[in-house]
Amino acid sequence: MASTGDRLKRARRLVTVQEQMRRAAEIELVATRERAAAIEADRARLLAALASSDHGPMLLEATAKRLRGLAAEATAVEAEAAAQAAAVRERGLAQKRAEALAERRADDHRRDADKRDDLDRLDGLAARLPARPDASLP
Repeated sequence: MASTGDRLKRARRLVTVQEQMRRAAEIELVATRERAAAIEADRARLLAALASSDHGPMLLEATAKRLRGLAAEATAVEAEAAAQAAAVRERGLAQKRAEALAERRADDHRRDADKRDDLDRLDGLAARLPARPDASLP
């Protein structure tokens, strides 16, 4: 059976891993949101170019096709961002659970250390008492 110290070390490693996974999920979410912002900026530039162009009517069909493509891409990126946001929340909850487990393991370890210290003190006191042959333990 693993000692409380070993369980505490494993719980702390789990906290570290969960924190790294949460950070990775957050970075991925930020990248996806940046992609969504870039798509929106492309759409805005395309509309602005169409509005300011003298050749706007001639480019209308190509522009409409490109806008539809951007809209589809934006929808896909938004769905991906929503899924990643849910993953970030789940990673955060997993990290909180791991932190709570590590705290419980630390408390267990502290209690075990306190028990050992108390037993060592009792053994020390018992060793200093003179041995009496007529004394009996209840």
